[in-house]
Amino acid sequence: MKVLIVGRGIAGSSLYYLFKENGSKVHVVESGFRRFYPTLIHSLLLKGRDIDLALESLSFYASHKIPLFLYPSYTIGKIPPEVIDKWISMGFNIEEKYVPWLGQDAIIGHNTDRLVGVKKLIDSVPYIKGQISIDSQYRVLLDGEEISNKYDLIIVASGAWNSFTVKSTLPLRSYYCWAWAVLTPKRVLDKVFIYDYELGFYSRPLFGIGSFFSIVGDGDTIECSPFSPQLGDKRAVKEASKRLGPLIPIYKGDGYCEGTPDMKPVYGQISEKIYYIGGLNGYGAEVGPGLAKLLFNFIVKGEEDKEYSASRFHGVSDFRIGKEPHEF
Repeated sequence: MKVLIVGRGIAGSSLYYLFKENGSKVHVVESGFRRFYPTLIHSLLLKGRDIDLALESLSFYASHKIPLFLYPSYTIGKIPPEVIDKWISMGFNIEEKYVPWLGQDAIIGHNTDRLVGVKKLIDSVPYIKGQISIDSQYRVLLDGEEISNKYDLIIVASGAWNSFTVKSTLPLRSYYCWAWAVLTPKRVLDKVFIYDYELGFYSRPLFGIGSFFSIVGDGDTIECSPFSPQLGDKRAVKEASKRLGPLIPIYKGDGYCEGTPDMKPVYGQISEKIYYIGGLNGYGAEVGPGLAKLLFNFIVKGEEDKEYSASRFHGVSDFRIGKEPHEF
């Protein structure tokens, strides 16, 4: 089978390996619109079935020798008891206690949170640079030249650009997201994750070596086209400074994410041989490879997971971006 994957982000790169290892001939086309950062957060401290996708993703990273950098996490705020019970039932090593350097009680996660070297995964995938468009007759064009008949299967995995690649209406909407690299007063902040649901920010290591630098962000979004430049505010830095001490912003990292009506990821079928995957909502490193496996099973085995397939959005014609699903 000849497979074309549009986009070499986390989902697209995962699909490349899944189909290649299944014996397919796989080509990847990348527009170059997206910015890929060296590392992203992978946490197991999620909700519901997302935990299963995160575990599947972790297995994928390990089997493909993608670097994983483990650090403890500190979760502040009221987490629903049923969620904590789920974490414990899954065997996750967590404890709740007072943390002196935070001046606060927190749920401490051991062996639950890590940075993933996603850039190594993405850079390992060979690709053709070009722009794919799929018109209303499902003709697939590469830089204006039709290539529909060259492939048995086409998968659109171009992130926030999905809806601009395909002329069909998809249950997806793009938004702007950002975070700040900051100078910190505590070296420990470069060696831990903090998820603060009281003040509404997260903190993660920048270098992971105990430097005076970390990255802080929040779940704020600006709905917009991925072709529309935006400015992100410093709210996360201000709120994090209340908890962690004075932080000095030195660089803003930004990009465009994509959401669905229920803000959980999605895969679906557009035509007989065209599929899509997206709506990763800023937590693609956690669930992207797992979602790719669901789409792979849907295409190859006919197995539909209705919690993540597009069939759950039947009749939904309009929506607004909500809260990212990994937040409480």
